[in-house]
Amino acid sequence: MSKTITRTVRNSARAFAAAGLAVAALATGATGAQASTSAGFVNTSWGDYRTDWADEGLISTTQHANSGAAGLWQLVLWQDGFLSEADVDCQFGPRTQAATKAWQSRYLGASEADGVVGPKTFGRASQNLMSTDNGFSIQYHSEFLGRETSTGRYFFSTSYTRGFVKADYNSATNCR
Repeated sequence: MSKTITRTVRNSARAFAAAGLAVAALATGATGAQASTSAGFVNTSWGDYRTDWADEGLISTTQHANSGAAGLWQLVLWQDGFLSEADVDCQFGPRTQAATKAWQSRYLGASEADGVVGPKTFGRASQNLMSTDNGFSIQYHSEFLGRETSTGRYFFSTSYTRGFVKADYNSATNCR
């Protein structure tokens, strides 16, 4: 009787383990599913600000190419020396794509340099976010970024924007 119980428990444990692995594979997306842009904007999780952007959607020459989110990414490229401040125009074109590839090559490795900004690229950039007051105000290097308290939506401004630009995926209000 003891052997039967042991065998039943062992078989049940294997079945649960297999089911857990299957659920984990679905949850992580075996095909490399990307984060959603359903919120409509780059936002904070209000946890550790250095991981704020690790779940963001895609920005490229074909996805959200004219957007405040593209502008926020260009601000990262400017602050890291890959674009000039005048290049922050919320247009993800060939120049931004080339700068993105160079950024990815430096920070993620040459094999990751595809010119598309997604959770991995944005997530690596968010590791460079800084705060001097426990996350209330956020900077990317020397440039201050804002976050709306009600939504967590990021926004920014430069000398070349027409005021504050919300880091929206589908709008480039106040960009040039």
